[in-house]
Amino acid sequence: MALKPVTVMKKWLAIAIKKRNSRVAKKYAKMAGMRSMGEVRCAADMDKRKVKYRYEDLKLTYQYEPQTYTPDFILENGAIIEYKGKMTNETRKKILAIIRCNPDIQLHLVFEKPNNKIRKGSKTAYWQWAEKNDIPWSEHYVKKEWL
Repeated sequence: MALKPVTVMKKWLAIAIKKRNSRVAKKYAKMAGMRSMGEVRCAADMDKRKVKYRYEDLKLTYQYEPQTYTPDFILENGAIIEYKGKMTNETRKKILAIIRCNPDIQLHLVFEKPNNKIRKGSKTAYWQWAEKNDIPWSEHYVKKEWL
């Protein structure tokens, strides 16, 4: 069980200044269930002032820099065709992010080898990943119904 931040600060301040370094600071912060002595110091101050808080119990999504995507082919009807030879984890995340950020597009995948597995040891093939994510796919060529 983690110690109270005030207790950890007292222990930290009892150490000789010469012995305080980043390795030791991380060890002491961990005693309070935190990542840095700066966080411990801040929490100890809030505890002393009886400020109620929660520590790292919220996850927020963000996109640091807007990214752009250039599709391989755009059909006259607006359908977007992306030809994929290799589907890395980064590629899969990118495709899902593109669809999430552009919900009005019709993205279709054409796989060179749809039976390839998404990663070594996986049972999931490229085509299964596409179907699981409701992304139309084909092998080698654009399907007639996409035209």
